[in-house]
Amino acid sequence: MQNLRNLPDTPESLDQYEVEHLFHSWSFQPEKAPARVVSAKGARFTTEDGREILDFSSCFVSHNLGHQDPRVVDAIRRQANTLTSIAPVFSTRPRAMLARLLAEVTPGDLSRSFLTLGGAEANEAAIKIAHQYTGRRKIITQYQSYHGGTTAAMSASAGDARNWAQTQGGAEFVRVPQPYPYRCMFHSATPEECAERHLDYLERVITWEGGGDQIAAMILEPVTGANGILVPPDAYLPGVRALCDRYGILLIADEVMTGFGRTGAWFAVNHWNIVPDIITLAKGINGAYVPLGACVVRKPIGDFFKEHFFSHGATYAGHALGCAAAVEAIACYQDDGLIERAAEMGSYLMTRAQELQERHPCIGEVRGKGLFVGLELVKNRETKEPMVPIGGKTKPGGNPKLAVGRKLFELGMIAMAANPGTVLALAPPLIITRDEIDEGIKKLDIALAEADAFCE
Repeated sequence: MQNLRNLPDTPESLDQYEVEHLFHSWSFQPEKAPARVVSAKGARFTTEDGREILDFSSCFVSHNLGHQDPRVVDAIRRQANTLTSIAPVFSTRPRAMLARLLAEVTPGDLSRSFLTLGGAEANEAAIKIAHQYTGRRKIITQYQSYHGGTTAAMSASAGDARNWAQTQGGAEFVRVPQPYPYRCMFHSATPEECAERHLDYLERVITWEGGGDQIAAMILEPVTGANGILVPPDAYLPGVRALCDRYGILLIADEVMTGFGRTGAWFAVNHWNIVPDIITLAKGINGAYVPLGACVVRKPIGDFFKEHFFSHGATYAGHALGCAAAVEAIACYQDDGLIERAAEMGSYLMTRAQELQERHPCIGEVRGKGLFVGLELVKNRETKEPMVPIGGKTKPGGNPKLAVGRKLFELGMIAMAANPGTVLALAPPLIITRDEIDEGIKKLDIALAEADAFCE
């Protein structure tokens, strides 16, 4: 065996290790290593060859505070100097403090948390809790959703090409469409009509599937992220909450992407003044400085498990470093007024994105909330033919949206172009400035010509 302290670490060696020894997520395995990042600061990161890249994706909607905020880095360092981790049967200060902070910032009486290492695990916990609390197996989920890469979470991710290879498991999933006014499957004329028809169909499915006797929960993203930045009509989420209450079904809000200011509110559900029974969090919970997620439940659900065995757990649940980062990050959101700033900068980003639509025939619609804006790319605005089919990323060959992403990177910027479907997502850190938004829009203006070339 080679001396393990003396493995070659030249750029060429590292490239070889990337290609020969790693699985790369959601992709054909590459023949060439990706760009290597060596440092980051604020809304930018730097690659090994010295290029500075503007991060308009917050590294897949996770670095809400930007990169390397010194306050969070110092909090991690202080915690590492005293206790890096301990078995979850013991308490730590950051774990206890984070649990209280989550009860403070989440809406209503959401008050008891299970702390995980990421969003998929948070959704796995939510599904298990719903089963154990209700004694029922069925979970309603929506097409064009993504809840994570683990078994139950991926099985719940209906209408996402990434789950086509997944052996379904973890629950009896019942799938319904979600409102998508630009492409309403019920051919609605207005967003209000779209919401009404989807709610009517949802209630029919609830009754067809046995109502509250059979269905444990419905899981949804309040604003759908990876599958299109789909903002529901205003009547929809209150209507879903009412249906869940009527039939005794738990409502699980997956706020892994939308939580902690992304949409211009602490949580996306706040825009519609609803309180879910369970909310799942990750990414922005600590700006992704250390892997962390959370599943937070309302008080009656939490109290239930005082007298009923909670059948779930994990070795790294409530990891001290992740919790210490989250305690500091959540305070930073408040100290810096970043939730309000996201609403203000989001309004500016939306205006600038709409200007792009006027210049580029490939943009069929611009939509979003806060610093979560989607550009839907189409071949033809009249027919709304998608620029990329739903399974486009899973098949070899040309992909106009990825061509836009490659051009952006050449220009020194990234946006979230790699997700399935036909939407280019703009999700810069909450610390983004007007000048940086203007810079990003200028680069997008150039890169979108790659997609314009495919228009009919």
